[in-house]
Amino acid sequence: MTKVSVTVNQEQSEAKISLSQDSDDFEDVTVDQLVTALKKNGVTTGISKKNLFAIRDKFNANPTQLVTATIAKGVPKKPVSQHHYQFHFTTGKNIGKLKGSDQIDYKNKGVIKFLQPGDNLLTITLGQEGTPGRLVDGTIIQNTPLTPLRKYKAGSGVIREEETNKVIYKATTAGHPSLNGDTLEVSNTFHINGDVDLDTGHIKFAGPIEVSGNLLASFQIISNADITIDKTISGSVKTKAGLTAHGGIIGSENEEITVGGELTCEYISAAKNIQTGGKITVTKHIINSTISTTQTVSCQEMITGDSKVSAFHGVTCNELGSDQGSKTSIEVGDATNLNERIKKIEEFLEPLISDSITIVDKLGLQVLMKKDTSTLPADKRPEADKLLQQYLKIEEHASRLKDKKQELEEKAEAGLKARVTVKECAHPGTTIKIGLETYTIERLVSGPVEFYFDHESKAITFERL
Repeated sequence: MTKVSVTVNQEQSEAKISLSQDSDDFEDVTVDQLVTALKKNGVTTGISKKNLFAIRDKFNANPTQLVTATIAKGVPKKPVSQHHYQFHFTTGKNIGKLKGSDQIDYKNKGVIKFLQPGDNLLTITLGQEGTPGRLVDGTIIQNTPLTPLRKYKAGSGVIREEETNKVIYKATTAGHPSLNGDTLEVSNTFHINGDVDLDTGHIKFAGPIEVSGNLLASFQIISNADITIDKTISGSVKTKAGLTAHGGIIGSENEEITVGGELTCEYISAAKNIQTGGKITVTKHIINSTISTTQTVSCQEMITGDSKVSAFHGVTCNELGSDQGSKTSIEVGDATNLNERIKKIEEFLEPLISDSITIVDKLGLQVLMKKDTSTLPADKRPEADKLLQQYLKIEEHASRLKDKKQELEEKAEAGLKARVTVKECAHPGTTIKIGLETYTIERLVSGPVEFYFDHESKAITFERL
């Protein structure tokens, strides 16, 4: 008699069948017998007909041998592929930068992302639905459903594009990317609602920056564009463009303000490191501060205390110094740096002129003026052509240096025309330097008055307006 055994693994994903002869009374086994045995053991799905016939034939051919074979396999489920969202900028909050092995610099949160047109903000790789599986007993294995696609809106400065299996959000303008709710936006200006403090960290952004609060001490803002601060500046600023502080500037020895363009503020107090490439406009006073600009300083009230104001093209204020005595000093028209650059240019020009004269002596003025060596003997032309090209390069280089020297000389000359204008009064003890000459005010000078360099007397004097 034939013994039919069916075993199913624990996962119900595979069934095996074994055939053996347990007596001398042998009859051929049939496929129907095997199927009946499988059904009794709950195997109804994934049965291999090929294997059924194969095990039947093998056993019937030699019933004394145990025959075992895999007879049924379940259908594995095809996993779902969920949508994948890749943001190309930080949507969360950076708490700080790691320094050392166990310390965090909470002020340094990194450079704020600045995108260019065409840069990606978000790439969504679209997922695919999975397919259910089936066990050998016919049980269906349900799959994890595909999560609905999160829909993001393309806001200002953003465009949505569709590619094969992908959705891409791109910047159409340069600026800072942000996710506001479900809307992606790119703004040319980085806005800070409140103060620049430990919560924001230092602000480093390539575009314009607007701060509705204060810039606190020991924090800094760095930008290539205009910076506007609605309240007070107590920290450091570095920008290639302009700076506007609707409040004042309260500085210290450690804070620096470097501005490539114009600086406008309400007042400046105790600021020891302010430098600008554009004019400085102060609607109130300047006290105990050190300021330098290549343009002008205009202060609507007083410049007083231990202040040193250097403005190449002139200074205007309402009151200069103090009746209490102060160490206020004003410098205008100081061409020291310009003269150093002129001297450096002259040092470069000297060997060029010497080389030029040497070539003139070798080739002659006629050849150089016509820039033509054809009149020379044939055997001398190759060397002459080389000298001619060398001469032309020297002249081109020398011409650029001479033009730059003339430009600097004109600027230096303009510095001697710079004036210090005081609308009300200039107090004793105040010093005024124009160019290399210095003048100390010894008595109260009532305004409006203008201090200037007199080219005839080679001294600083003043005239009432």
